[in-house]
Amino acid sequence: MKNVYIGLASILVSGFVFGQKVTTNPMNDKKIQALDVKAKKEIFSEPKGITLWSNDFSVPADWVTSNAPAPGGSPGHTAGDWAIVTNVNAGPVAALNPAGHTSAANGYALIDSDGAGATETQNAKIVTANSIDLTGQPLVVLVFQQTHRRYAESTFVVYSTDGGAVWQEIEVNDMMGTSTNSTNPQTVQVNMSAYLGNQANVKIGFKYTGQYDWFWAVDDVKLMTPDDYDLSMNAGYWGSTGFWGARLPYYQIPMAQLAPIDISGVISNLGALNQTDIVFTAALASGAWSGSSAPSTIIAGASDTLSLPTALTPPAVAMTHVINFSTTSGAVDAAPANNSLPAAATLVINTSIYARDKDNMTNGSYNQGLGFEVGNIFDIYTTAPLSAIDVMINGVAEVGAECYAKLYSIDATTGDFVFVDESNAYTLTANDMDNIVTFSLAGGAYTLNAGESYLIVAGSNGDGGATNDLVVGTSGSSEAQTSFYLDEAGTWFYTTSTPMVRMNFSAAGIEDNDASFGLNVYPNPAENEANISVSVENANVAVSLTDLSGKVVYNNNLGTVNGTKNVTINTSNFANGIYMVAVNSNGNISTKKLVIRN
Repeated sequence: MKNVYIGLASILVSGFVFGQKVTTNPMNDKKIQALDVKAKKEIFSEPKGITLWSNDFSVPADWVTSNAPAPGGSPGHTAGDWAIVTNVNAGPVAALNPAGHTSAANGYALIDSDGAGATETQNAKIVTANSIDLTGQPLVVLVFQQTHRRYAESTFVVYSTDGGAVWQEIEVNDMMGTSTNSTNPQTVQVNMSAYLGNQANVKIGFKYTGQYDWFWAVDDVKLMTPDDYDLSMNAGYWGSTGFWGARLPYYQIPMAQLAPIDISGVISNLGALNQTDIVFTAALASGAWSGSSAPSTIIAGASDTLSLPTALTPPAVAMTHVINFSTTSGAVDAAPANNSLPAAATLVINTSIYARDKDNMTNGSYNQGLGFEVGNIFDIYTTAPLSAIDVMINGVAEVGAECYAKLYSIDATTGDFVFVDESNAYTLTANDMDNIVTFSLAGGAYTLNAGESYLIVAGSNGDGGATNDLVVGTSGSSEAQTSFYLDEAGTWFYTTSTPMVRMNFSAAGIEDNDASFGLNVYPNPAENEANISVSVENANVAVSLTDLSGKVVYNNNLGTVNGTKNVTINTSNFANGIYMVAVNSNGNISTKKLVIRN
């Protein structure tokens, strides 16, 4: 069984957990690949220093790999181990193909954990076959290009100063989110002066550890002298902190739920010299607001998190705010292109929608046709009635899947999720694919109290694994213990992908196509015959049965119905599979899934 999640916050800090009675183990399996977005090219300038050594993988004999290879995998290489390939489309993630490395066509190093499959593990290195003499070079920076999609694997730069007898490692990419992509390519720079400076017998390489994770590709490796002054704006960490205790980023905020937004930035000093006056700045693109940290010291080769002393509280006016992050110092930076993160955060202030996702669906969460629930924690800052929950349906969900939304409160003593209310069951239609479905709570508006936190989820009882069933769109990433997943066994896990499940404080109504006409289909699954029961008041009714290709295999105009009408369909001549029962009552259509197993 695969329980599928995608995502992890670009920067994670320790989240406050007040004794939540939930399993704190992340799920091991993952992914639907259908909605990967094409990766962007990077904005980066390489150091201007002297190149001491370089290799572009055009000569495979320059490198030595170590790991037991496994059969299978993506075209062009052996799964489970590093391989040097020339196929620019060998990676398993379409969004990162073709590989954008400068010299990808003449060879690059690739390890494909995804292609190796769920049973294979990787603890693999690819290292230089020959030693490198760095005598007389006290300052050394390693620069390489990569494409990388991350799940739970670890990636390292490895080095030896005794010709390969003893190896040390430095983790890279550890701030990437779960199931997020690098740019294509991405240039990585690591200051190695403290490790390799003046060493005469150096070997370097790359190490990957994982099991059924994603992949890593490396190319165009250089050892260079670093520039004196070179800062990098790596990422931002922002959000509002309420009862749940974690700094939660909200990308859509109702005016009634506005709260102070604390903002921090992660900055690296890639240069050769310490810098004592580094400043982090966040500013609205409109120019209406900006804030800066106090000047701070970051030593050469190190990274640090700098925070604004004053929070941002947007005005309670419906509009979109774009926040840019940047870093500066008194020195002239050698590579200023990576000193800023344009549009690092986009906040939509509105009247009714409260969302933690980025609103650009990149993947999905499902349970391979088994029952599950998935959703997000929300802090409430102003008491307000909640009547509906919005859910983005991933386009690879199954037409005919029955789903629902639920609201949970949080027991302040135990941390348990306490059921409050749910929507009526809803059957997905073709029009729901890649769209928002609004689920009204069956009990009407429920008052959410200021100073409390709530969990909202989308869910399904599943179809026994026959199809994808419900697939909830995901966008962006969540800090651990802030988005949650309930599996078919009734166990809660956290997911570091952000489900596109949102609070809707408007009076929006559910498109409740199951409950509209008292429609009932039984037995389900059907064997030889299916019974359809419809309850309406003085309406013209037609019943049809459609297979998933859209072909109508049964149609019956019942005329005017006032009360309950039962129809029996002989299904013995229909192929086994999933069908949609549709009832048209005076132009209003209600649908329900029917499984036929003759």
